[in-house]
Amino acid sequence: MPAYAQPSDDAPESGPDAASPENLDATRQAREHFMAGIAHFREHQYREAIQSFELAARLVPSADLQYNIARAHEELSEYDLAIERYQAYLRDRVDPPDREQLEAHIVSLRERAEAERQRARSQPTTGTLRLTTNYDGSEVQLDGESTGASPWAGPRDVEAGRHALWVTREGYIPFRSEVSVERGVSTAAYADLAPETRYVAQRNDPIFSWIVWGLGVAALGVSIGLGVEAASQQASNLDNARTLAAFSDGMLGATIGLGVGGLILWFVEGRTVGTERVSVEEDESGVRGPER
Repeated sequence: MPAYAQPSDDAPESGPDAASPENLDATRQAREHFMAGIAHFREHQYREAIQSFELAARLVPSADLQYNIARAHEELSEYDLAIERYQAYLRDRVDPPDREQLEAHIVSLRERAEAERQRARSQPTTGTLRLTTNYDGSEVQLDGESTGASPWAGPRDVEAGRHALWVTREGYIPFRSEVSVERGVSTAAYADLAPETRYVAQRNDPIFSWIVWGLGVAALGVSIGLGVEAASQQASNLDNARTLAAFSDGMLGATIGLGVGGLILWFVEGRTVGTERVSVEEDESGVRGPER
């Protein structure tokens, strides 16, 4: 069987040259499409060849164009379409010299088409996905639907195509990825969960505040002692009692001043001087603790 049919000079019905003289422009255009189809066929551009032959057939119908379109469909393994065009060729061509050969070929194409349909029905439509994570017990979602916790007992049957995978665990950054599953192929995915990063404020110890407050407490004690002594000497030595009372008042004022000064130092010394990074980890027992 020839790869494609060429128009002959003595058989105008065999190609686009069959146009009547009244429609020479249509004949010229059909001839251009026909030759473009031949060129595409030679370059194994069968889809483009079909398109060019179809354009030529719309302008000038031809049995040989049906044959050429059938050959292109056959090269694309589109057997049912090829059979349809071969039958159109046998119907439109007057006494085709290759009828017996082509009818036998059509029978062969029907067998190949049926074999392709059987093969397509027997091919799997799903693949399998195996998932492992660095922390068991993580929640797994596939395409937004929960599939239980890791680890999976075994590979899961999954429709072929791309799927959104999401693995979460409290205290860890969610793992998001996209996995591609092919028909009849087992795909492995690994989710590496990273601990969340937290920061704790670092503050200075208010040492000087405690020292000032300690001095304030001591001053208060002295003030109370002087006040008691001044009260006991009021009857016997009034001048000395007045002097002790004055010192008591002074120490009380110092106590108040030291208390206020200690409070100011508390806010100054206790301010944040930095942050400390803290991450959550789990030991083998499952107890989480900060790792600095």
